[in-house]
Amino acid sequence: MATPFTSSSVIFTDPANDNQIDSLLSGTRWTNSTISYSFPTSNNPLFWSTLSGSGYGSQFGDGEPWNSTAKPLNNADQGYFENALQQWANVANLNFIKVAETPSDVGDIRTAYTEDPDESTLAWSYLPSNSPKSGDIWMNTQSLLNFENWTPGTISFETLLHEIGHALGFKHPFANPDDPTEETLPPALDSIMHTIMSYTYSNLQGEEGNEFSFHPTTPMVLDIAAMQYLYGANTHYHAGNDTYTYNDANTYNEAIWDASGASDTIQYTGTISSRIDLNPTSASFIGEPIYVQSNGVNVGLPIPNVWIADSVIIENAIAGQGDDVLIGNDSSNILDGDSGIDTVLVQAPRDNYTLSKTPSGYTVTANANPGNQDTLTHIERLEFSDTKLALDLDGYAGEVAKLLGAVFGAAAAANQDYVGIGLTESDKGLSYEQLGEFAIHAAELTSHDEIVTLLWQNLFGAAPSETQKSPYVKMLDTGEISTGGLAVLAADSSVNAENIHLTGLVQTGVAFV
Repeated sequence: MATPFTSSSVIFTDPANDNQIDSLLSGTRWTNSTISYSFPTSNNPLFWSTLSGSGYGSQFGDGEPWNSTAKPLNNADQGYFENALQQWANVANLNFIKVAETPSDVGDIRTAYTEDPDESTLAWSYLPSNSPKSGDIWMNTQSLLNFENWTPGTISFETLLHEIGHALGFKHPFANPDDPTEETLPPALDSIMHTIMSYTYSNLQGEEGNEFSFHPTTPMVLDIAAMQYLYGANTHYHAGNDTYTYNDANTYNEAIWDASGASDTIQYTGTISSRIDLNPTSASFIGEPIYVQSNGVNVGLPIPNVWIADSVIIENAIAGQGDDVLIGNDSSNILDGDSGIDTVLVQAPRDNYTLSKTPSGYTVTANANPGNQDTLTHIERLEFSDTKLALDLDGYAGEVAKLLGAVFGAAAAANQDYVGIGLTESDKGLSYEQLGEFAIHAAELTSHDEIVTLLWQNLFGAAPSETQKSPYVKMLDTGEISTGGLAVLAADSSVNAENIHLTGLVQTGVAFV
C-alpha cells in the first residue's frame, strides 16, 4: 500500500529479448497488478514527502505540490483520466482501484494539476520505483491541457494514455542521451501509429508533423504487447463472439484487443472506400481518414486508423458501400464486400488455392490446409500474388466478357489485357450500352454494314446474308438502336454465352491484368 511517504512494492523487469517490447520497458513495474490511484485534494505536507531527491523537497520550495497553481483535477478530467486507465485495463491484466487520500493512504498513481512555464510540456510523470513520487502524474496548467476538453481523440487524452504508460513502467522508445545503452525502436516503428510512448507523428510514408487530425483513443499495437509482457493479458475482454462496428458518424484511431471468440467481426456501415486487413499487427483504413498534421494542415496520405493487436484473431469482415479491399488471415474468414466494387487480396500464388462457386458467392480454400477456407460474398475482384480474377459474372465482368466475345470473338473473353481494359472502363461507371459503344469504337468499325457483319460472324462463325443483316443495318440507320445497343443485343444472346463458355467463367472467374 502506498502512503505519502512510501511507495508500493516495485520489481525489476527482465528484458523480453524482443526489440519491439524492450524499447518500451523502463526496467521496473509494480509488483502487484492491482494498482491503486487517487486524486490529491490537498498540498498539506501531511500528504506529500518533503524529502529532497526522492520526495518533493521542502514545502517552501517549488516542487510540484507546493506550486501555487497546484490543484485537484475537476470532475470531468477525473472521468477522462479513469477512462484512460480503463483503456490500459482492457488490454492487460491490470485492476485499478480508486482510493480516497488520507495521511496514511494514497494511490500508487496520483494525478493533479500544477504548472510548468514551458507550455509545450503537456504533462510529466514518475516511473515505478521506491520513491514516494513513484507513479505521480502532473498536468501542466500552462499547456493545451488547460484549454481543451480531454475527450478521446484529442491530444490531451492521448497524453493521459502516454503518462499512465510511464506510471506503469514504460519509457520512451527513442534514444536517451543520458543512457545510450537503452534499446530503441527503428525509425519506421518510432511513431505514435505504433506506440503512444513515441513523440513522432508520421504516416506510413515517413512524412512527419506535430499531431494527428484525430489522436489514438487506446494503447496501440506495440503498447499492448509490451504491457502484456509486464502484467499479462486481459483474458476476459471481448472473450465472446464480438462485432466491432464502424460508421461515418464517428472517427477512429485505435487498436483492437480481443481475448478470444470463434466468430469475431469487423463491420463498416459507411460509404467511404475502406481497406480491412484481418491479420494480427496489421492496419486498416476504415471510415473518416486520419492525417498527420503540421500546424493544422494535413500532410501526405492518411494513416491507418484501426489496428489489430498481436495474437488477436478476427475471423470476419463486412465492408461498406464503397469500393473496398479486404484481406483475410490464416483462419477461415467470411469476407463480405456489401455494395461497390470490392476486392479480396490473397498474398500467395493462385495455384496454392482452390476456388469454388457457391450459391451466394465463392469459397477460397488453401490446398495445404483445407480447413482454412474463406467465404466470399459480394466480392467482385479476387487478387492473388500472381493472378487477378473478376468474379462478378452477373455484373461488370459478365458484361465485359460477353461484349468481348461478341465484338472481338470468343477467344477475346480470355484475353487478360482486353478484360482489364474493359473492367477499367466499366468500373468508371460506363453503362452496358456505353461499354458496347466503347468496344465497337475500339474495333475501328465505322459503317453500319461492317458492324452488323462483324457481330454476326462472331456469333455464328460465318458472314450474314443480305437478308440476315439488312434488318439490323436498318435499325442502326434509322436510330432505332445504337451501335452500343446492338453490341449488347449480340452479347446477351445465348449463342454468345455458349461461344465464350459463360457458365464455365462463372465457376472460375475471368482473369485480367
